[in-house]
Amino acid sequence: MMNEHMTTTGKAPVAGIFLPIILLLLLCILTMPAALSQSKGKLIGRVSAADGKALPYASVALHKSDGQMLKGTLSDTLGRFDIVSIPQGEYFLKVTTMGFIVHQSEPFHFYAQQTVLEIPEITLKEETRTLSGVTIKAQRKLIEQTIDRTVINVENSILSEGNTALELLERAPGVTVDQDGAISLKGRPGVLVMINGKQTYLSPKELSTLLKGTNSASISKIEIMGNPSARYDAAGNAGIINIQMKKNMATGFNGSISVNGGAGRNARYGSGLSLNYRSNKVNVYGSYDYGYRGETEYLDFIRRFYNSGVVTGTADRTSNQDTKTNEPLHTNNFRFGLDYELNARNSIGFLMNGNVGKYTHDSKTGNLLTDHSGTLLSNMATTNYDKQNWENLSYNLNYQHKFEKEGRMLTADADFASNSFTSNLNLKTVTLAGSSNGTDITRRGYVPAVTDVYLAKLDYADPLTKSLKFESGLKSSFTSSDNNLRYDLLNNGNWEYDANGSNHFKYKEQIHAGYVNFNQEFKSFSLQIGLRGEYTRTEGHQITTDSLIERSYFQLFPSIFISKPLGENNQLQLAYSRRIERPDYGDLNPFRVFRDPLLFYQGNPFLKPELIHAFQLSHSFKGNYTTAISYNRTSDVMTWVNGQIDALNTTFEMPQNLRILVNYGISFTASTNITNWWSGTHFANLFRNEYSGSGDNGAIATNATSFSFNSQHSFKARKGYSMELTGLYNGGSVYGISRYKANYVISAGFQKSVLGDKGTLKLLINDIFQSRQFRESTIYGNIDMNTHIRLDSRRGILSFSYRFGNQNIQKKERKTGSEDILNRVKGS
Repeated sequence: MMNEHMTTTGKAPVAGIFLPIILLLLLCILTMPAALSQSKGKLIGRVSAADGKALPYASVALHKSDGQMLKGTLSDTLGRFDIVSIPQGEYFLKVTTMGFIVHQSEPFHFYAQQTVLEIPEITLKEETRTLSGVTIKAQRKLIEQTIDRTVINVENSILSEGNTALELLERAPGVTVDQDGAISLKGRPGVLVMINGKQTYLSPKELSTLLKGTNSASISKIEIMGNPSARYDAAGNAGIINIQMKKNMATGFNGSISVNGGAGRNARYGSGLSLNYRSNKVNVYGSYDYGYRGETEYLDFIRRFYNSGVVTGTADRTSNQDTKTNEPLHTNNFRFGLDYELNARNSIGFLMNGNVGKYTHDSKTGNLLTDHSGTLLSNMATTNYDKQNWENLSYNLNYQHKFEKEGRMLTADADFASNSFTSNLNLKTVTLAGSSNGTDITRRGYVPAVTDVYLAKLDYADPLTKSLKFESGLKSSFTSSDNNLRYDLLNNGNWEYDANGSNHFKYKEQIHAGYVNFNQEFKSFSLQIGLRGEYTRTEGHQITTDSLIERSYFQLFPSIFISKPLGENNQLQLAYSRRIERPDYGDLNPFRVFRDPLLFYQGNPFLKPELIHAFQLSHSFKGNYTTAISYNRTSDVMTWVNGQIDALNTTFEMPQNLRILVNYGISFTASTNITNWWSGTHFANLFRNEYSGSGDNGAIATNATSFSFNSQHSFKARKGYSMELTGLYNGGSVYGISRYKANYVISAGFQKSVLGDKGTLKLLINDIFQSRQFRESTIYGNIDMNTHIRLDSRRGILSFSYRFGNQNIQKKERKTGSEDILNRVKGS
């Protein structure tokens, strides 16, 4: 047995590891007396709409009685705000957010003996305008930009209907989704995706399938965080994307139904039901969504082979491969939750999420191999039929305790997730011409994979003073994955075990983490500083070859955020964080996945985690215009690298660690009211990626400067009609050793409110010009390859949704204690 054991605990001794924590605590202890000695108070309140729904990211400005602005802040996701260090005096508040009338409060007095003054709830009125005798009512912006995140209000988008979660991400500002469903943010790969703040415990491939099968009708909003704090898991080099599902918080009984249908190259349709009941102490909710997505794609590969082993001159042989796929997907998503308030200070909750589905990959491939003069050497036809089934179930128990002291809170969570995946593959290749004319290769594969995850976490928050908040927490996760791939070859009518292609791989992982986070409000700026420590132990056992690879390492992940208001309309923020991206189980598993006998993919059990230092300086103006400059440096960056066996005319792809990736750029986000009836949100990103390192075929040094642009427009018309138009452009880019050409997408949607505004009809036309195509070129060592993929992205979808029950009574919102459980744990 080969036993490779690698232990990494950093270069510093144990005392050195804890030195940053000691210094952090000393810094906070030194700042506490100054905060405690202040005889200034704190102002708290909440901003909501007329229906009681919280208004996050509203601008709240505190003015002296003479009109001079003293301080300002933004409301949080629950509409709450607080302004600290307020001296005695006469004041008034001015609250603004797009789509609502500016609110100015009545004057109030803050007395010296007061520590906390709670302002009565501020209710903003929706802004209405008259256009040619028609009353136009504003609504929350489709995309809201704050100093630390971008929020996409999917519920307000016409273009969201009939789409999948993955297709929604394709249109999100700064987000790029490649042809395999891999997600990057501002040109940086390694995004951590979570759903309702919960880990999905899926591999990238399985996560992509889940997102393709998640109906947009069940999604409330998408949050994009490029630089999370130490409170969150350190995983996710490019940041975090949280997909928030709908949860009706109105009291009484209510619900909604939805149905949609349409077609691209194939039909797609779906339906959903959501029910909710809430009383003073109990909230019971559940939902079910079914979706069918038919899809046909076209893939072209051109590969060139050189006898010299170097790409030079005319290729000695050229392979032209074309594939047509038929990929029907059936998904069933369901969830059930129960929240119960034991008393005013204690509450418990239970949540179950499920995703069950099946997917078929049915493709036909032609492969023509010619010599340098164009003479046909062989003609192979391959059929690939792969039937996949999966069942993902996750369970969560949560507890929340509110102490007598306002703001002091303890939350606990316990999670279990069970994920099973099976693939039944049949691959047959027949040689129609050439020296092997009439021969065929038939391969069948059975891939069962089971992944179980156990997780527990504890979080504590305490406002130590009026201006200093302390947070800390512990988290442990245990994961086991069992993937047993068996291939058989058909030989003279008998199936024979393929020892070279089969593989049994078991993986175990445990991660133990703890963090401390301090948030200090000073007179003219705020400081948030945090430190997270994570110990990781992994064990990859390749049973087929009886080899074992063990790794254990401890890493510290500091973060710091400095925010400074510059008057009422401007705010600066400087952010830094260190993060990690661990390889997932599928990337570590060395088994082979065949597209045809001459093209396959395989994992790499020797992959190392990548580490990143992320910096960002941002400026926000009136909450509507944000400019951000970023610099990110990733070591041991994981990327897929091609290899080639020229003598066998075979190409393969395998993940490898490159030495470094440097990413830097500037982005700009703007929310505009162009006219009374026309509003828009625009995002532009200019960035550069620079890869360097070495692979099996020599040194790698690739770079490119890229530009992306996203513009979404909303139009309001008379009698309940509205329209959306969106345009997306992704410029040429580089990923590892490959270069991608530019592509663009233009989509439109129309909406009509019916049945007393309880029903909604929507028509979507996605990718009108069928322009979302991927063109890739790779030249490296002896690799000379071009790829062209034409997705099934143009489609029309008609949908209807109807809301019933109590929809308008004052809502009571409570944040669960587990919204920071993130999606890193992988599957097969």
